[in-house]
Amino acid sequence: AAHGTETDREVTLVEVVGTDGRSGWGECDALARPTYTAEHTAGAWLRLRDDLVPAALAGRSIRTDDAPMAASSVLTAAFDLELRRRGESLARSLQGVESWGRSGLALRSTVARSATKPADEPLRVDVPCTAVVGRQASVDDLVERVGRRVAEGYGSIKLKIAPGWDLEPLRAVRERWPDLALAADANGAYAEADATPGAVLRALDELGLDYLEQPLPADDLAALARLTEALATPVALDESISGAADLDDALAYGVRYVVNCKPARVGGPDEALAVLQRAAASDLSVFVGGLLELGVGRAFALAFAALPACDLPTDLGPSSRYVTDDVTAPIDLLPGGRLAVPDGPGLGVAPRPARLAAVTVERVELIP
Repeated sequence: AAHGTETDREVTLVEVVGTDGRSGWGECDALARPTYTAEHTAGAWLRLRDDLVPAALAGRSIRTDDAPMAASSVLTAAFDLELRRRGESLARSLQGVESWGRSGLALRSTVARSATKPADEPLRVDVPCTAVVGRQASVDDLVERVGRRVAEGYGSIKLKIAPGWDLEPLRAVRERWPDLALAADANGAYAEADATPGAVLRALDELGLDYLEQPLPADDLAALARLTEALATPVALDESISGAADLDDALAYGVRYVVNCKPARVGGPDEALAVLQRAAASDLSVFVGGLLELGVGRAFALAFAALPACDLPTDLGPSSRYVTDDVTAPIDLLPGGRLAVPDGPGLGVAPRPARLAAVTVERVELIP
């Protein structure tokens, strides 16, 4: 990954247990180090233990602005519990719902047609996926790795790029697969000078990419707008969008973007729906991105990837792509490079007790 390698993926799972004994689950997807965002695993654990979970137990509102992935895990667990009580799936419940209440329990019933399906349109039971391929030891190794993904059925590939690893690998893949849907993700690695005439980012236009994701630093919206106007390749925003207000700020420059909406990173269901609604209202293309989730987080994200506002393939992957044995039943790749959207009660998945016990390294129980 662009932000380092994690050989042992540490995540925090939140279980909310109701007075009826039922459970709901959420997952905090922060990375081990504060590279992708300021959140990281150890800090998120302390924030959950000492602040967010006690606030939820006391019936106080949960702030999502400064610890969105931690907050999302609490809100998601509460949603999961409530939906399991109702016998409804998250994926189905998102259809026709304008917003989730920030209390984490109540659903508003107003229909927002811009971001949800008409009532008579069937739920998407699976979604197309983009396979993300990171930097390899050589271009030949990259072509071989992409070939494996194509053989698995993927029709869309996204390459991680950075200065010194950009045009040559992208050209090699494009030459080998001229008709392959291809995108690139820079994770903010370039400077605006790289977009001057004759520079590398301008040269990407020759490759027919579906989009170039986060080419410049997240907070430089003015430079991103100038770059977007200069390129024929659509520019996608990831790290720049930490909520609906950020998308509004980006659109204020008068340019159009592709939006990568990561529900956990923007703060959970309510904010994710707000981002999707803003994007749909502006007729922007959207996809749901991945955060190296385990099964709980992957099921949560897939429910949003099934919404009609998400018109591009998700870059969520199957469990086997990231872990040897998921904490839930594995989410497997379907033929044609697709992932099934869990449709059981709540998230549609839950940790397997024996597997969870085997991988738990620390556990805290808080009682109101």
